[in-house]
Amino acid sequence: MERWILIVCHERPQLADLQGEWQKKGISARIVQDAGEAAGELSGNTDYLLVIIFSDGRQYLPPLKIIRGLIKAPILILDRQYDSTEKTAAIKAGADEYIKWTDSYLEETIASGLALIRRYTELNQTKQQASSIISRGNLFINVDYHEVIINSQETEFPRYEFNLLCLLASSPGRVFTNEQLYRDVWGEDYLRDADNGLHSCLNRIRRKLEDAGCTSCRIENIRGVGYRFIQDTI
Repeated sequence: MERWILIVCHERPQLADLQGEWQKKGISARIVQDAGEAAGELSGNTDYLLVIIFSDGRQYLPPLKIIRGLIKAPILILDRQYDSTEKTAAIKAGADEYIKWTDSYLEETIASGLALIRRYTELNQTKQQASSIISRGNLFINVDYHEVIINSQETEFPRYEFNLLCLLASSPGRVFTNEQLYRDVWGEDYLRDADNGLHSCLNRIRRKLEDAGCTSCRIENIRGVGYRFIQDTI
């Protein structure tokens, strides 16, 4: 059975050496350009033994929280300039280890990665719980942490906007009536004069999706019925 790790790195020439060393250990490495792309890859494949992320000036931190929710495997952060503040932020966001990287640190990197894999495979054989991540193209919703990541950037959604977006995005294509949306999100009986509040909330959600460049999905109005979430196919 093939064993794989995922490496998140942008234009680093030493990757060939890193891939070669992992191959000697019987482990294949797949490379993606950034943490946002990694989240997309992991939303469809969680069989990786390890995720290695090369620091890119902390831009990886928001999607790191999404990656952590998608996969139980360990996450290793590599940084050319060791930064204790960044290390703390990375660990809080879900990383398991943060070490300095230079060409001469290749052996240490492999050793650290193998140790993380060993602990993961030997000590964490419990069944993985269902993910609390809703993944829709370049939109990721971390339900447990009340976070929305669009194009690798976190976007703020207050309570009702967040709950409404989660409900619609949980069932792409399904039409929710105004009554259903109001009762499920606000938890109260539907009132006709509540329409304006519901529509205003939906308009704010649409505006935020558009402003953040969410091109893979949208919310459609079904005249006289309600709303549905549409995810475009590529």
